[in-house]
Amino acid sequence: MVKQDLTNSLVKAFPGISKQDMLSVVDALFGSIEQALMRGEAIEMRGLGRFKIKERGPTKGRNPKTKTPVYIPKRWAVHFKPAETLTSRIN
Repeated sequence: MVKQDLTNSLVKAFPGISKQDMLSVVDALFGSIEQALMRGEAIEMRGLGRFKIKERGPTKGRNPKTKTPVYIPKRWAVHFKPAETLTSRIN
């Protein structure tokens, strides 16, 4: 599912809201999540899961073309942990 599919699904669920207004709502939601993650906050959506920023330490990699070693510095990554209820519904 892409953002347009999500927007169309929400427009069908809430017929009184225009597609453009719903797109604004979806953009605002994603923007709020992005800003919270950039501040280092975790986002918990009950029944869905938790988004959290985790630090990945530096590591050694390898260039697949030349096979030469490459240093990969530490970086931050978004980690998603699904809720147990979501995992049980999927399985």
